[in-house]
Amino acid sequence: MQWFRNMAYVLIVLIGGGFLLLKFQDLLFPIFFALFFSFLLMPMEKWFFRRIRSKFASITLSMLVVLGSIAGFLFLFGNQLILIISDMSSIQDQLKDGLQRILTFVDENIPYVEVPADPESLNRTMGKLLEAPISFIGSSISNMAVFALNAVLTMIYTIFFLIYKDAFKDFLMIQYGKDKREEIGAILTGTVHLIQRYLGGLVIVIIILAFLNCVGLLIIGVEYAIFWGVLAACLVVIPYIGTTLGGTLPFLYAMATGEPWQPWAVVGMYVIIQQLEGNIITPKIVGSSVRLNPLFALFAVVFMGSILGIGGIVLAIPTIAVLKLIAEEIDVLKPIALLMDKDLIKKRGMFFGKYDREDFRLSTFLNQDETKK
Repeated sequence: MQWFRNMAYVLIVLIGGGFLLLKFQDLLFPIFFALFFSFLLMPMEKWFFRRIRSKFASITLSMLVVLGSIAGFLFLFGNQLILIISDMSSIQDQLKDGLQRILTFVDENIPYVEVPADPESLNRTMGKLLEAPISFIGSSISNMAVFALNAVLTMIYTIFFLIYKDAFKDFLMIQYGKDKREEIGAILTGTVHLIQRYLGGLVIVIIILAFLNCVGLLIIGVEYAIFWGVLAACLVVIPYIGTTLGGTLPFLYAMATGEPWQPWAVVGMYVIIQQLEGNIITPKIVGSSVRLNPLFALFAVVFMGSILGIGGIVLAIPTIAVLKLIAEEIDVLKPIALLMDKDLIKKRGMFFGKYDREDFRLSTFLNQDETKK
């Protein structure tokens, strides 16, 4: 009975937590984003603190560096941003036109591939998918007040997280006995380092990809090259489909507005850059800090995206990577960490080898109160 009672408690907590996330997603979005943003700024804040020995000044300088970088980007590309804002609806229409041309080309030139009898329906469905990033940008611009409020709240929460991070750590440590604190401290330190490696590496990868994309599109002559290049680089945060979607959008736009050779030049450019990103850039910079198999990565993106929208998609991979790291440090959860691992197929023998013992079974955790009796 104790096992069923504990399982019921777990289900209640999961359902209740999911309901709260859905109910208060607008409130939680800046908090979650600020939490990861503070992890990203910790190394910079520590670097300033070692030199000026003032917590307030080190946090202030870190925030000024970030805000200055954002302001510099907006200053450099402000003119193109203004043009994009004024032409947002036209961009969406041209994406639809490019998609329709592709469907027509496939129907007329590729044998044994038939476009459905109602191509307009397929066009609308695919159009909604491909326009999602554009629509998000357009809605963010049209709701600038809400966007600005979330940005300000994120900055404020980030500052407070940086100020009180040591106190939060002490609070978590005293929740465990003295014999467990060294282990918990190792988990917390590993978690922070994992997030910092992943997010820091991801920022560098996005900057490199944005530069390569923009240069390539400018050489090809695609209109709004900076916009498409930066957007495609940012979409790399969506595992497995982000880079493909980032290349598809300028391809369709070039199909609708450019010379006949330009769309195929865009395809060739993105294939080359995607190969560089997947085989050289990301492995060298991000490395193996996040070793998730595609199933759990996709699940995390869909789940977090449904709760927090585009922000949830950005935070999905680091969030589930942190959960995997924590699971790797707790005996009863180690088989779950293995289930999430990128090399699951190679390591599946460990289930009946290393982990086929009572202390690695979930039933042990759910029956722990009964065992103590």
